[in-house]
Amino acid sequence: TIPEGLTVDQVADRVAKAYDGISKEDFLNQAKASNYVNDYAFLKDAANDSLEGFLFPKTYSLGKDPSADDVIRAMLDQFNSEYKSLDFASCEAKIKERYGAEMSDYDIVNLASIVEREGLNADQRAHVASVFYNRLADPANFPRLDSDATTVYAIRMATGTRPETLTAEDVEFDSPYNTRVSRGLPPGAIANPGYEALYCAFYPAKTRYYYFVADATGYNLYARTNAGH
Repeated sequence: TIPEGLTVDQVADRVAKAYDGISKEDFLNQAKASNYVNDYAFLKDAANDSLEGFLFPKTYSLGKDPSADDVIRAMLDQFNSEYKSLDFASCEAKIKERYGAEMSDYDIVNLASIVEREGLNADQRAHVASVFYNRLADPANFPRLDSDATTVYAIRMATGTRPETLTAEDVEFDSPYNTRVSRGLPPGAIANPGYEALYCAFYPAKTRYYYFVADATGYNLYARTNAGH
């Protein structure tokens, strides 16, 4: 069972635990976009030769002794099925019309991965998506997405350790994946989003919010101004 929002590295841990015949190292060595791009066209823009963003979350029944390739292809097949059910071209045209933002298919997956990590349910994710689109639409005032989830991913990629609480020093961590310091979307996805997060990246709530913050219960609060934030 692969929950929504795991990274490729975390998926590898799950697979290795489920199947004695697949080590984490074997899975990660196989999980390269270049190994599959000829069979899955949606991988053509994948960053860093990574399958981050494309290992679709689901419970899979793969028999007694599958190979790493079998597992990965099952996940990519599922992503392909979901991909075909969503009209990327129409979505991208609407996003451009509403926000003036040019989004590729991979950009949508990339944003969905951030939305997955920043929201807890469909309502939150739809509103979080709207905040990020509103920022993308106003680069003069909001040159960065300022997503803590990307900061956490950047630090984990570099150090192998996930920070429990972000410090002021962490926020300034120098990485193109850290949208606290880098402009626009990160170079690649930061997790494997589920259908709900993809849907919310397609159909964000219509808001004028530019800020959000989670309260003590995890419920997101939204604001239009920095003062309100």
